[in-house]
Amino acid sequence: MAKKVGQRKPERRPHKITTRLGEKISQHISTLQHVFGGECKALLVSSTGKRLSVVEIGERLKKELCDAGIERPDQVTMLLRHHLGQGLADQGTPADVIAEILGHNSTVPARAYIAATPNIARIKEKALGKSSMYKRIMRSLLTGEIVKRRDTISEREVRGVVNMQYIGGIGACALPTHTHCPYNPVYACYTCKKFHPFADGRHEQVKEALQQEAQRFIDAAEKFGELSQNRPLAQHQATILAVTATIERCQQNTMEADSD
Repeated sequence: MAKKVGQRKPERRPHKITTRLGEKISQHISTLQHVFGGECKALLVSSTGKRLSVVEIGERLKKELCDAGIERPDQVTMLLRHHLGQGLADQGTPADVIAEILGHNSTVPARAYIAATPNIARIKEKALGKSSMYKRIMRSLLTGEIVKRRDTISEREVRGVVNMQYIGGIGACALPTHTHCPYNPVYACYTCKKFHPFADGRHEQVKEALQQEAQRFIDAAEKFGELSQNRPLAQHQATILAVTATIERCQQNTMEADSD
């Protein structure tokens, strides 16, 4: 027999409960079996011991809510769940945790909450240095003057490792030769007045390496629900934007030199 078109097995997720809740459920089932016999395996049953259907369970919950003074129980419960799910997504909570809290068998609804979250998009955009507003701000955090590579001695050239990549040829340091800089090379240079970028430096390579590293931090932070409160991301944001501003300055400098 041919498979039905579009048929697929739904995603199922195990649900965790506390030991205390498990003991209470076991005790409840034992009580039901004592009253209705050992064949009764259901958790929620009618007065005759018959398993309640989903519809019957829903009707009884609505009645309890109405008795509590809630006039529109359907709307209230749905809004509460929606606000809870969206609120968790806004905080950067991963999909599996949202699904666990909402009691979903699938992470599909949780991923929809995350996709609809503008806060997460803004955090990622800022961390990867793609926000136009932050680019304008970072233009004020200028480095030293742009210089030509041929006018610099090799001892002053800045070199370093970014995202496991060795990168050199980006600029020169104005500190006295053989002076130890306490800051991380490359990472700290683009917001330092003593750093003089090369007009033809490998700034694009630095930016790409930083964005790749930031993306790894984003992926790890999303996994553990720490995207909105992640200091390494904030630091990378400033560095990437400073590199972007330097690239624009170098391009402008080259254009002005060509026009002279």
